[in-house]
Order: sequence, then C-alpha cells, then structure tokens
Amino acid sequence: MGFSLEPGERILWQGRPQASAVRRDILKVRWLVAYLAGLLAWKLTLILWVRGLRPQEVFDTATLIIQGIVLMGIVAYFAWALARCTTYTLTDLRIVVRHGIALPGTVDIPLRALRSIAVRIHRDGTGDVALTVRAGGGIGYVKLWPHVLGLELSRPVPMLRGLADAAVLGPMLSRCLDELHGSPLTTKLVHPEAVAQAA
Repeated sequence: MGFSLEPGERILWQGRPQASAVRRDILKVRWLVAYLAGLLAWKLTLILWVRGLRPQEVFDTATLIIQGIVLMGIVAYFAWALARCTTYTLTDLRIVVRHGIALPGTVDIPLRALRSIAVRIHRDGTGDVALTVRAGGGIGYVKLWPHVLGLELSRPVPMLRGLADAAVLGPMLSRCLDELHGSPLTTKLVHPEAVAQAA
C-alpha cells in the first residue's frame, strides 16, 4: 500500500492508470507518431522527386524507421512503468497519490480540501477525475506531476488519470464529499480543462 492509515480510516477504492491512457494523454504518443510519419514522408518525397533512390538514401530511410521503432518502444516501456508505479487510493478522509519510478513519493489530498470534481470519459472507456482544491490546499505542482491538469503552477488541479473505472469513482467521490460537507456537490461529466478555467 505504501502509506499508513489513520486510526479508524477506511480504504474505499484503489486504482491505477492504464498504460494505454498514459501513452495517449501524458506522453502524447499520437503527436509523436504524427511527427515521425511527417519526417518519413518528407524523406520519401526527397527520394522520389529530388535525390533519387541511392544507396545512401535507402540507408538513411532505414535508419529513420529503426530509430522511430526504438523510440516508440521506449515510450511504451515508460508508459508501462509509470502506470505500474502509480497507485491512487480513496479513503473516507483523503485521496493518496503514490507515484514515481526512480524516486517514489506520496501526495495526500484531504477530502476537506476539495471544492469540486469533474470526470471525463474517453472513447476507450478510460477516464480522468480532476479535483479542484480550495485555496490554501497546499498541493505542490512539481511533487504531483504528471498527475495534474494543465500548467496552473500556482493553483494546480490534481487529476487521477487513465482510470478503467472513472465512471464508478466519480459518483463515489461525490457521495463522500456530500457526506463530508453536508451539502450536495454534483459530479460534473465535463472536459477537465474546464475545471482549470473555472478555478
């Protein structure tokens, strides 16, 4: 588990990001693939229309393809490692984010510090849960990255990323906040960037 529970504290839910979601949303693999495809298309255009099919051009093109394959392998491994080394835990008192590949660390987000939540569900069924923290919540951007939304350095928005059961966690967390604050706080099914803009 990686952390100690307070007396009487109960774990309500635990999860971790999906590696596919980490590749897509954190490492931006689609942009990387588009960039590599653009380089290859440019190289092939030069061969067909300018330089011709010379041995050096064939070697350069093969080298570019191999470098692209190696780079994608590195990205896939890093995404797997990042997902495997991350654990999100919801208790009846807080949310604990334990992450870090080389230097594991833990970030506690008290439920009392949360103002609202927003849930985004992707087409593949994974989802993100963004957490708006009240002023003075004491959440550090650097310590929390990459489990944070956008580039709001002064008021970071923690985000539980790439969850297989975000649609379950959202209402569960909303109920916890309702009970804690004594007033209904609605879970919003929106694009999480809206949370950062409204904060």
